[in-house]
Amino acid sequence: MQIFDSLSQPSWFITFIPHLVVSIEILAIFSAFHALRHVRTSQAAVAWVIGLVTIPFLVLPMYWVFARHRFEGYREAIRAVGERHVQSVASVRRELITDANVRTTTLNTSLEYLADVLDTPLCAGNSYELLIDGASFFDSLLKRIDAAEHYVYLEFYIIRDDEIGRKLADALLRCVERQVKVRLLYDEVGCLRLSRRYIRRLVAAGIDVRAFNTRQGFVNRFQINFRNHRKLAVIDGKVAFVGGLNVGDEYLGISAGRTRWRDTGLEIAGELARKVQAVFAGDYYWAARTDLPEAKWHFELDEQVELEGHFEADRHFEAEGDFEAEGSDGESRAIDSSFAAVCATGPADQRPRATMMFASTAATAKRRLWISTPYLVPDDALIVALSMARARGVDVRLLIPSIADQWAVFLAGYYYEQQLAEVGIPVYRFPKGFMHQKCVLVDDDLVLIGSTNFDNRSLYLNFELMVAIADPKLIADVAEMLEHDFAESTLSNAAGESLRPIFARMGTAVARLFSPVL
Repeated sequence: MQIFDSLSQPSWFITFIPHLVVSIEILAIFSAFHALRHVRTSQAAVAWVIGLVTIPFLVLPMYWVFARHRFEGYREAIRAVGERHVQSVASVRRELITDANVRTTTLNTSLEYLADVLDTPLCAGNSYELLIDGASFFDSLLKRIDAAEHYVYLEFYIIRDDEIGRKLADALLRCVERQVKVRLLYDEVGCLRLSRRYIRRLVAAGIDVRAFNTRQGFVNRFQINFRNHRKLAVIDGKVAFVGGLNVGDEYLGISAGRTRWRDTGLEIAGELARKVQAVFAGDYYWAARTDLPEAKWHFELDEQVELEGHFEADRHFEAEGDFEAEGSDGESRAIDSSFAAVCATGPADQRPRATMMFASTAATAKRRLWISTPYLVPDDALIVALSMARARGVDVRLLIPSIADQWAVFLAGYYYEQQLAEVGIPVYRFPKGFMHQKCVLVDDDLVLIGSTNFDNRSLYLNFELMVAIADPKLIADVAEMLEHDFAESTLSNAAGESLRPIFARMGTAVARLFSPVL
């Protein structure tokens, strides 16, 4: 009898479940209204609303993790640091930002057009060294770190505790022994598998190691869908490295069980290095809520670092006046061949600046627009921009991997291959390793190199960095590199050919459903 009496008595579980169901339904309805107001596209908003109303238990947590496209608090963090370190933040703003909705150039070159679209200032007096693949990149980086005199700043999406990761750590420890200040930023998701032992070793030696920490604050505690995907290094404010390379043996082709990764980096000396430093400073302000007291923002002419064989060639080219554009007064003016701009984009932007960056290259291309990217999941705006360039007779082509890194994104690429084939844009697949470089070539006028992929994640959810450069020698080097890459690749979307059988059809389905968050 006692058993039946206990079963008949109300329990906390019986009263809790109805309250939980009602609470989730209320939150789901609230979230549905939030989706209608804040989700980026109408198609995505409708999908979220239907899911929240019909299956709230499943969709509600997914919505608050994956639906957000605006990163909260980044600008406010810099503003807060600026209240205490006015001069430092003023230097960062000067390096990275021009007035919005104001024309600051003559718009006569692709680079000038890009700079005005992104509200980013141009700079001159730079020299460059193209670093193809991991061996050249890490050789140059480690050499510069060993030569550092004052400070080294590093920021990577992925750092591995492997052979090259330990070589980097050893170089940073040698810096500390020479009283060189070292600061390192990493992304928590990208470095999820990085051993705590690796970080403890650096911290114990006095290196300032910080996670970018996208989940700071109550509003941001669920924003695990955002990433800091930037890869950069700054040495003494004079030399910088950018590109698509993380710290891992796969970039050297020596990682067991992993295919070789084909990638490209760039070594920079001059004013552009200081602008890359400003990008690091902004990210550091967010992570640490303080400034970089040792950072140098002004240099005398004799302090500038030159890259062997490049800086003098640039000076000669400028003196000859071979590269000219028409000024606002109708007269020709010489353009410094080392002109460049930094394109730092991310989910804290008020405008879709990453999409605007790619679209501006398509808008200004006259003869060719070659894009190398590991992921092909563009948004509608970029599909239209590429289609318009192709309609003008521009040689538009894309280079992507034939090897899968992330299966969902890889399969989604087949859907966009077919879309591009319909407007006459060829897509080539690179078979000799995983094609990971992020590179854009516009005519013989402009090249972009950095970390931004041609996918929705890079366009809207990741903090990214590209540099746009109008240097003729660098452009020629990149053109030669891409010609070689295309020659080793195979056309994947020949006009008139149907999609590949099963996995291509799967890719179409994945792209339609999940492309906004891939």
